[in-house]
Amino acid sequence: MSRRSNRSRIRSTVIVLSTAALVAAGAATVSTSIAEAATGDSLGVAASKAGMFFGVAASPGRLSSFVGQEFTQLTPENEMKPETIAGSGGSIQNTGNADTLVNYAQNNNMIVRGHTMVWYSQAGSLQGANQSTLNNFIKNALLKWGNKITYWDVVNESLDDNNSGKRRNQWPHTLDKDSNNDGDFLDDADTDYIRDSFKQARQVVQSNNLKTKLCINDYDIEGLTVKGGGKNNKADAMYDIVKKYSQAPYKYIDCVGFQSHFNDNPNSIITNDLEANIRRFGELGVEVHLSELDIDDDLSNNDIGTGQADNYRKVVRACLNVPKCTGITVWGISDSESWRSSERGLLFTGGNGSYQKKAAYTAVLNELKKGRPTDPTPTDPTPTDPTPTDPTPTDPTPTDPTPTDPTPTDPTPTDPTPTDPTDEAACRISYTDNTWNSGFTAAVTISNTGDTPVSGWTLAWTWPGNQKITSSWNATVTQSGSAVTARNAGHNAAITAGGTASFGFQGSYSGTNTTPENFTLNGSACTVS
Repeated sequence: MSRRSNRSRIRSTVIVLSTAALVAAGAATVSTSIAEAATGDSLGVAASKAGMFFGVAASPGRLSSFVGQEFTQLTPENEMKPETIAGSGGSIQNTGNADTLVNYAQNNNMIVRGHTMVWYSQAGSLQGANQSTLNNFIKNALLKWGNKITYWDVVNESLDDNNSGKRRNQWPHTLDKDSNNDGDFLDDADTDYIRDSFKQARQVVQSNNLKTKLCINDYDIEGLTVKGGGKNNKADAMYDIVKKYSQAPYKYIDCVGFQSHFNDNPNSIITNDLEANIRRFGELGVEVHLSELDIDDDLSNNDIGTGQADNYRKVVRACLNVPKCTGITVWGISDSESWRSSERGLLFTGGNGSYQKKAAYTAVLNELKKGRPTDPTPTDPTPTDPTPTDPTPTDPTPTDPTPTDPTPTDPTPTDPTPTDPTDEAACRISYTDNTWNSGFTAAVTISNTGDTPVSGWTLAWTWPGNQKITSSWNATVTQSGSAVTARNAGHNAAITAGGTASFGFQGSYSGTNTTPENFTLNGSACTVS
């Protein structure tokens, strides 16, 4: 089905049972009072235990006690869109309903996602405005609610439909100027309303000591591929934008929202590479949110029982498997109250504060309770066990009472140390793939287990089968026959001693997709875990 330009938008809030867990997952710091508020068996509590938030989009008329009991994050559906609150010259007006939502969230220890500042579809009095007016609106919106809003969608739906990978041609893109006519608006000499809007937002946040995180939000960017296995050009275009403006020298973007309105549109289905796409964005250092989740019953042959429940389970699990995926927000409470009510895509039936849980609700709750996968890294610190248990210098001294003779002739401390590094490679590779039919994605993490920092790296391996790489991220990956070479990107060239660098790629294969084991880093062999 086609997208509706006037649909509601939502962002998630967090209940934090453990603030440390959220910080470790990369989420925003939230009021410490949230810990006391999280009680009972709910989506929000289960998500908090997994170090993330689970939120809902709602209007003031939906704010029964149920919302605060079940969810930990709140996104206004329409109450913060420019069409509602933007006045002349970028001023703020008509904020009563938005204030109601923010106050409800504060009273119920929920976090708020502001939605949205710059959006072509519901621009209201900003329609056709210049960048200066947009900047005024951005500043006024940020200062109106300050730290009461944890995340703000600064730019919404900037990319065109139909998987073109291009930007929209409506205002505010008419403000853009492509200085060298290369079509990407990402060069320093270009005028880019995305960059300039985020630049203004960052300056306001920094100059006013705000903790608000700045997000970009769009739909049909969820998977690396689309129906039929073709490349998701829209996702790649968003990746290029986030990569450019989340890294130095800009560092404007903190988070990206995958709207996740899954339906039977070929560009909107739940692909097998959803997790891999979430992961590659997370590896840029930004938080990833499934910011407007609903799942059309068409994707389960109109089954809103186990079929739809399994689709929800897959999507939630994909987020849980990536540490930088720090929140999920459903776009509405019940099917009857949804902007897509006929598609029955939410977790509840019923209405008016009286809701019944669907099978999808139970599936989501159970998946959240399973939590995130156990991080393999805690099992690797075993190398720290052998070193303390091998204090060879303390044994020889009691048995060799002639202190002056043995010390020059028995430099035992210098012997074991060179032999340790040769026993174990100075690099360790973690390789995780996600395989389907004749395609796969892979996430690769390089761990520097040596004592010397790595400045610039080349990782090489040989395929044991007939795998072919088709695209990559966070590294430049080339292939000649079965030999593959991956070279660092600019932002991950340095690997400190004990540090890591990650990248990923997509490929095709036939037969068996066997994992390579002959990795070398800058010419030295690595172990594989």
